Amino acid sequence: MAQAARRKVLVTGAAGGMGRACARLFGATHDLVLTDVVATALDGFAEELKRDGYTVAASLAGDLSDDEVLAALVSEVSGDAPFTLLHTAGLSPALADWRAIMSVNLIATEKLLNAIEPVLVPGSVGIVIASVAGHMMAAVPEIDALMKDPLAPAFLDLIQPFVEQMGPMAGGTSGISYTMSKRATLAICERRAGAWGQRGARIVSISPGMILTPMGRQEMEKTAGAAQMADMAPAGRAGVATDIAAAAWFLASDQASYITGCDLKVDGGATAFVKSMMGG
Repeated sequence: MAQAARRKVLVTGAAGGMGRACARLFGATHDLVLTDVVATALDGFAEELKRDGYTVAASLAGDLSDDEVLAALVSEVSGDAPFTLLHTAGLSPALADWRAIMSVNLIATEKLLNAIEPVLVPGSVGIVIASVAGHMMAAVPEIDALMKDPLAPAFLDLIQPFVEQMGPMAGGTSGISYTMSKRATLAICERRAGAWGQRGARIVSISPGMILTPMGRQEMEKTAGAAQMADMAPAGRAGVATDIAAAAWFLASDQASYITGCDLKVDGGATAFVKSMMGG
């Protein structure tokens, strides 16, 4: 009996905690296209998936700021069939300096979406991992205006004065860079919804709270206030990677066909609780 063609799902940051959980959930019904900047971790995970019976259509290590890497990934999902993009790649404050965080979380995200957009077909879905940190920052018109064009010449130099000015109030320059980059990510998904809709596609973001991935655990150990965010969640626990994968599964499904251009907080209610305590 002939089998129906399976859709493809492109998972960035596939060797990380959220990426792994998404790949395993979606891989039950989708062919996997995996990418991560760490080649050894990606190769090991791809082989693990193959041994477990998953179909890995492609596994490509590289930097998402590299045009050749982006072109290779786009070619893997291009065609007449709809596909899903799960963009989980990112850096948190404990892992890098502010420039690297902004480059990975914002600039590379913009480049990835620019590369993907021309090959969208009806039914395609993009799911971008943001963060509840993006919801904690008040609007600053000058910053928001700059963040709309992260591919502008000398963007990092233009944003640097704001990072340095606000850094001491936000746990350091890495912390404010993370918050700013994730706030901008939320806005990117809102702005692109119209263009994606014209192609019959949807784009949404997910804002995780404290998630017990390797990256999340480092934040809880090294970043002031991170562990407290998990403790504040009305759900009574920190999140796990499968919480994010399950949310992404729903958002990619036909049941979510009327959901686009918006964000879903998966934080156990922590953001709502913090804002209520602050009188928001």
